[in-house]
Amino acid sequence: MRGIVATLLLVLVITSVVCGQGKNRNRAWLNGTWEGTGYQMDNNELWTMLLTVKRNRFRIEYPSLKCEGRWRPIRINWSTAKFREILSSGADVCADKGTVVVQRLSRRQIAFRYINQGETDVTSSAILNRKK
Repeated sequence: MRGIVATLLLVLVITSVVCGQGKNRNRAWLNGTWEGTGYQMDNNELWTMLLTVKRNRFRIEYPSLKCEGRWRPIRINWSTAKFREILSSGADVCADKGTVVVQRLSRRQIAFRYINQGETDVTSSAILNRKK
């Protein structure tokens, strides 16, 4: 009986470790600093973007708009990520609490799409290039 319990515990531990490693690998493609120019579709405005991903933290800055915050992960796989954007400053200038979808284009480029909270259409987009 003890042998069965020990075996089951070992299987559970191994499964947890393997699943955890897969989760981190899914996020690895986002690591680094990304920059580019965003495009606002409703008013044809352009603005700068800087995304820094380090240790599963997703910091977003819009320097030309003086807005910044973080992206809270909703779902990430090997080529696409979905986030909720939470601004810490500039919410009076930038939309807050929208949905961000990021798609991996290559090792050096990702596509950004933003959907306002409560809506379904993309309102802004960008191609971001890996800085480092």
